[in-house]
Amino acid sequence: MDPETRFRALFELAYPALCRYARHRGLTGADADDLVAQALEVAWRRLGDVPADDPMPWLYAVARNLWREQHRQQRRRSDLLTRLRLHAVPGLVAAPFEPGALREALASLRESDQEILRLVAWDGLTPAQAAVVLGCGPVAARSRLHRARARLAARLGLEPAGQPPGRSRPGASGNLDPMEVQ
Repeated sequence: MDPETRFRALFELAYPALCRYARHRGLTGADADDLVAQALEVAWRRLGDVPADDPMPWLYAVARNLWREQHRQQRRRSDLLTRLRLHAVPGLVAAPFEPGALREALASLRESDQEILRLVAWDGLTPAQAAVVLGCGPVAARSRLHRARARLAARLGLEPAGQPPGRSRPGASGNLDPMEVQ
């Protein structure tokens, strides 16, 4: 198959999934479109590196790297604006936005926990596919997913599945469970 035909097929497969990926990370409008376009541009330039049998994890990894870079740039810009505002008007602090219990709980987790949960729950990847995106092994991805789910459940005040009632966090009994020590 010639490169143009292969890319067209890849585009048809990937475009809707990458759009969902961008939306699930809070991007809208032009920002979401830019992320998708940049990921597809990388795929076009590196078409030989895109796995033919299962290209989506590779594309998600590209999109994730691009999104993280955008996120870092936005955070730096926001920090700079905050510093400038605080110097201009002493005591000015913006009130935090309350987007809902689940989004708030998700946002309180480490970025690595958020990403594994998004990849599996929102983007529909299996833990093995998420492992490709995250650059780790399938066992490590399953372990990360399990821990991230437990931390999210704790943030929401829910007992994780299989957890004895009244034991809300690992090691709460004071006894070390060898399965909890990593």
